[in-house]
Amino acid sequence: MATDNIEQKPGCIQSCLSILGDKWTALILRDLTAEAQTFCALEASLDGISPRTLSQRLEKLVKEGIIVKKLYCEHPPRYQYQLTAKGESLNEVLCKMADWGARYSSKSHESIA
Repeated sequence: MATDNIEQKPGCIQSCLSILGDKWTALILRDLTAEAQTFCALEASLDGISPRTLSQRLEKLVKEGIIVKKLYCEHPPRYQYQLTAKGESLNEVLCKMADWGARYSSKSHESIA
């Protein structure tokens, strides 16, 4: 099969996309690569994301074991989100996505041509 040289077994890309394929998810992970972030910090860095969407994406990433939610203030309850080892393993994927975007985005493509 033609995909054998890309996927070790059928469904690998689909499995990855089930996590990274949502709008905003890769950008949330990008922002968590440097350090733990609060909900408000993530919301401020992701121009245009609604609080509901951010909350849904964070919940999904926690459920998938990609990030952890840690309580850092009890009254009122405040949380920080940070990557797990599983989440950190996505850094290479994110870097490849960024490299590809830098190389082929319409803005950078104009400077290459």
